[in-house]
Amino acid sequence: LSHSPTVCCNRMFNWIEAITTAYLNELKEDDGFCRQAQTSGAFYLFHNLSPFLQKVGKKYLLPQLSAAEMKRILEKLKETEQWIEKSVLIGCSDEHVPHFALDLGWDDSSSTSGALEKSVIESELQGSFTDLRKALFVVDVKDSPLLASAQALLRWHESHQYCSKTGQPTQKNIMSPVVITLVSDGSRCLLTRQPSFPQGMYTALSGFCDLGKVGSHPLR
Repeated sequence: LSHSPTVCCNRMFNWIEAITTAYLNELKEDDGFCRQAQTSGAFYLFHNLSPFLQKVGKKYLLPQLSAAEMKRILEKLKETEQWIEKSVLIGCSDEHVPHFALDLGWDDSSSTSGALEKSVIESELQGSFTDLRKALFVVDVKDSPLLASAQALLRWHESHQYCSKTGQPTQKNIMSPVVITLVSDGSRCLLTRQPSFPQGMYTALSGFCDLGKVGSHPLR
């Protein structure tokens, strides 16, 4: 039985996506595993929710810093590696490199490390912290969902440091945005059903997604 190249490529893509999703879910659910991943992950910097960009020629780039680079920068700024523990998981690559967002302008009253001076960081890294609304218009379109997701998660962690029910520190974002889409073809529309649905019950295509992700991702 032979398959067309398109079918084989689609199956390979779905397999890679499933493995990546499983790894990402493990990072989300296991705090110890996530903290360990911070020692080898990639970091995107923010300051008071404004992303850090570097201008190269006429282009604005979203730099990705390794854990080693983060440690070197913090050491040069006479700061401790405790800052890295404040970073927020925002995703991972297909190669299972975890991605984190870190807001260096966050003044956490429960920590000994206060907000870092914005101009000092910009001078050290040769770039600037840019308002998100402007950043979304100047960066490559593929980076826009990542920026939106990172800021949304940073904002959530900043405003939900403690559980309103138990008073304990919150560990991770528990919001689960959902996307629902009606696929139509003229007067017809595509509906689906699960085995558990009662007879005659159908639904439009839907799925959960992370904050800031493109709406088509959960519908694949």
